[in-house]
Amino acid sequence: MTEGMYPLGRLTPSLVRQEPLFAGAAAPAGTLFVLGDTGGYAAAAVAGRSLVLGRNAPDVHVAIGGEDGYVSREHATLRCVAHGTGTRWVLRNGGKLPIRLPDTAPLLRSHEAPLPVGYTPLYIQGSQLHVVEVLVADGHRHRGGVSPETSTGNLRLPLTRREWLVLVAMFSTVLGREDQALPLSWNETGKLLNTVPGQSGWNDRKAEAVVDGVRHRLTAAGIERLTRETAPAEALKTNLARVLVDTGTLLPEDLLVLETGIDGYADR
Repeated sequence: MTEGMYPLGRLTPSLVRQEPLFAGAAAPAGTLFVLGDTGGYAAAAVAGRSLVLGRNAPDVHVAIGGEDGYVSREHATLRCVAHGTGTRWVLRNGGKLPIRLPDTAPLLRSHEAPLPVGYTPLYIQGSQLHVVEVLVADGHRHRGGVSPETSTGNLRLPLTRREWLVLVAMFSTVLGREDQALPLSWNETGKLLNTVPGQSGWNDRKAEAVVDGVRHRLTAAGIERLTRETAPAEALKTNLARVLVDTGTLLPEDLLVLETGIDGYADR
């Protein structure tokens, strides 16, 4: 075994629940944990170190898609590189299929992307969906504290009632799960808002101004890819929809407000 690298057994709990011990102690900042189909590896952050994941077990560090011929034998490499005064881990796709990460564009063959600190699932869609769990330690050990009796958490982002109404209208087809649903155009959003009881005077400019305010506020709070400087203009609505749906900020039952009006929704 290479010093500073330790195998994780197949019974290792999900990394989203608990960060494993590293050599019997809490992991130093930058330590990498990777879990695949049959276990994984932990590795200290040492520049030049690399871990390979793919179908070619046992010649890769982390096995994934062992019975899926669409997954490459060596599908990805995780490399520790010097960065400023420290190091960071970089993911490189060496496979034929893209690797999907949350809230970012798919990583295509030969493309690279730095891994953020914290938990990141990697998705590879072959004959079935494969998930590789990755965790870059921040230096503070986190223990799972969730039980069946634990109250469900709330990730909902704060919106004014006016913002909520506009966003429900713009993403009404998305919330309704219509086939190939896309956000409404600004003009369509304004027209729909004018059909809501108690609403009038909406147009494309007013609807866009409300949504722009939400995008910039969420960007200031640290949410990425919501501005024209960080994402293509045509992707801004889709990126915003993903954020609002993934956090439970918008729910299918919110569509009722388009029929009843906003009066009575005191929590918005």
